[in-house]
Amino acid sequence: MIVIPWYLIPGRPYPIQVYLHACSLYSSKPEIGQRGAAEATRAKFELKTFSHSTVSRSFRSFEQARKQSLEGRYGEELKAGGIESPSIVGVATKAVDNNEEKGLSGKRFPSADDTAARRAEMAKFLPKFPSDAKTAGIEAAGRQFVENWHKKSMILLI
Repeated sequence: MIVIPWYLIPGRPYPIQVYLHACSLYSSKPEIGQRGAAEATRAKFELKTFSHSTVSRSFRSFEQARKQSLEGRYGEELKAGGIESPSIVGVATKAVDNNEEKGLSGKRFPSADDTAARRAEMAKFLPKFPSDAKTAGIEAAGRQFVENWHKKSMILLI
C-alpha cells in the first residue's frame, strides 16, 4: 500500500492548492483570463513556471470530476426511474467554435463570453475556497476542500 499526502497528486508537479487557486481565480475573475490566472498563481506560490494551458487542463479536470460526482450521486436515482445512461452535466469541449453564428470564418480561441457559463458553474463548485484561503490559509483551505470532496464523492478530485 502506498500512502500519498492529500496535497500531492500523482503525475502532477504542483500541490492541489495551486490548481484550486488558479481555477478559482479564473472562474471568479473573467477579466483576467487564463493567462492572468496563471501569472497570479505563479506570483502567489513563487513558481518559476505555471502556464495558462495548465489552468485550462486543470479547469477541465475539475469540470470532469464535478460531472462524475453528480452522475454518481444522482445516477442511481435516475436508473431507478428508468433512465439507464444518465448524463447530467456535459463537460464543454476543448474548443468552442460558434464562429458561423457570428459570421466569422476559421477556428479561434474561446472568448470570455464563450466560457462564461462554464466559469460560473466552476465558481459554484469552488464557492468558499477563496474566502477560506484568506482566513485559514491556502494549505488548510485546500486540505479541507479535498477532504470534503472525497467524503461527498468518494472519487479523486484530479
